Amino acid sequence: MANFDIIGDVHGYASLLIELLQILGYEENKGTFVHPLGRKIIFVGDLINRGPDTIEVLKIIQKLHSSEQAFAVLGNHEFRLIQQFIKDPTLVDPATKPFIPWIQSLPLFLEFHELRVVHAAWHFASIKKLKDQNVGDENFIRSTFDSESDLGQAIDIILRGITVPIPNKLNYLDRFGIQRKKARIRWWEGEKNKVNGANFFPKSKQLLSESFAIQSSQIGQEYLHDDKPIFIGHYCLPVDEPKIINNVVCVDGCVTCDQVLWAYRFKSGEEISDMNLVQTSKA
Repeated sequence: MANFDIIGDVHGYASLLIELLQILGYEENKGTFVHPLGRKIIFVGDLINRGPDTIEVLKIIQKLHSSEQAFAVLGNHEFRLIQQFIKDPTLVDPATKPFIPWIQSLPLFLEFHELRVVHAAWHFASIKKLKDQNVGDENFIRSTFDSESDLGQAIDIILRGITVPIPNKLNYLDRFGIQRKKARIRWWEGEKNKVNGANFFPKSKQLLSESFAIQSSQIGQEYLHDDKPIFIGHYCLPVDEPKIINNVVCVDGCVTCDQVLWAYRFKSGEEISDMNLVQTSKA
């Protein structure tokens, strides 16, 4: 069984990606990076946008992928790029267009013998709906334009997570102090009739004692503690938010605001541990 380094949302930060690869022990070799012990990389999606070097990031990761040094799944940013390209290619940055065929070759999720990887939520019903779909199929992409369609909803759940509307009487501020009308929930906790700030991801300290009802369509599906570890990104976790909850590991520490890129060193047969989290140095 291969040992993996699972890297969080890169979002166009090429210099931080190179720094993290070096911290993880990867060495430059023939225009790409190779680990002397044969470890492989898995990217959890959201490679693009926000940062200053999206094109350079795409070049680095495409080379890693084509040289069989890395796997990658799609994030919501890559999927939206594909949708834009199918709708109207003129909406896409010309510098990004050469990478579209490669991006369309990437899977929506990965399952190995000892772990799973998806950008936001391993929602079993949605995964089942999408397992035979091909992102390179234009008809499939067009079927997701309607966010209320079965496939559109499934894509939204696995790439953006499950959200709940916040009642008007409650004031919910995200980590940046921005008022939000919806909150992402801990989808792995399973069925709940009510939620409060403790069920948000990241948690909301201001709403810990404010419970409110949710609809069945907003309910997650329980991810059992004895199931294989699941690695996700997407959630822009603040520094004080635990990145490991039982067998759920989120490697997205919000590189765009904290200027830190995270990874997890996965070794076959070992229990999940905070000791295996790795980060770049804060600027």
